[in-house]
Amino acid sequence: MSKAEFLSVALTKAFIKLIAQQTGLEIRERDQTDFSEKIFFRMKALNILFPEYYYQLLEATTIQSYQEWQKLVLLLTNVESYFFRDKEQFKLLGDRILPELIQSKEHNKTLRIFSAGCSSGEEPLSIAILLQELIPYREQWNLMILGVDINQEALKKAKQGIYTPWSLRSIDPERMQRYFLHFDNQYHLDMQIQQMVKFKYINLLKDSFNEHNEIKDIDLIICRNVFIYFETSAIAKVLDKFHHILQPSGYLIPGHTELFGQDLSHFETKLFPESLVYIKKSV
Repeated sequence: MSKAEFLSVALTKAFIKLIAQQTGLEIRERDQTDFSEKIFFRMKALNILFPEYYYQLLEATTIQSYQEWQKLVLLLTNVESYFFRDKEQFKLLGDRILPELIQSKEHNKTLRIFSAGCSSGEEPLSIAILLQELIPYREQWNLMILGVDINQEALKKAKQGIYTPWSLRSIDPERMQRYFLHFDNQYHLDMQIQQMVKFKYINLLKDSFNEHNEIKDIDLIICRNVFIYFETSAIAKVLDKFHHILQPSGYLIPGHTELFGQDLSHFETKLFPESLVYIKKSV
């Protein structure tokens, strides 16, 4: 970024406020230099000379504005993920939470899981692997595992089901051999596991969950390493949406400290050795 390329304090604040309103993402003070570089990178790609014009483009309600938000979000969001990330939380899921949910749903054999901020799919696909191992006669069940994200490029990768060794660095060798085909230094996920998960573009802050028929009566919401990028007010809005789509006694599992300071009065807080989880209170 040249000396001529800088954002004024007022314009920086305006961009940050607009991004928070549209995505919930918080641009922290320590990240503002990097943020300015990303703004000018997109301006150059569009041949826009002045940041004020780029701001007007983002503020507009046009197809061009919508398309540019997709490009900018790619620069602002982190797609870092890998299978069975946070082994302790996945141990809790595999040893206790999922078995309890499976047992409680034995009567209707319906289980609905929502992975929010799923990035390139490793998290919901890890859950699919667990369910494959935990549920005998899985074909008798009505399982829904939905992974959603605001980053469309990450979702494209998720739908392909092809991963590098970096994405599998935390998976045990037996599972790697059972569920992945190694070819040309890439790992192709077993199609049966891949088909257990549906991926969809959703803006957690702006989009109405009511417009998506499958986002209701959820038994388990996983939303880890998402709220660390959100403003406090945005977290509260998304948390309220989560409360509405959860079944009574449904589970919410965020990152370990991501809900600190939030109003959790509608949830029962439960502390396990592996992690803190939240359960929707029954009326």
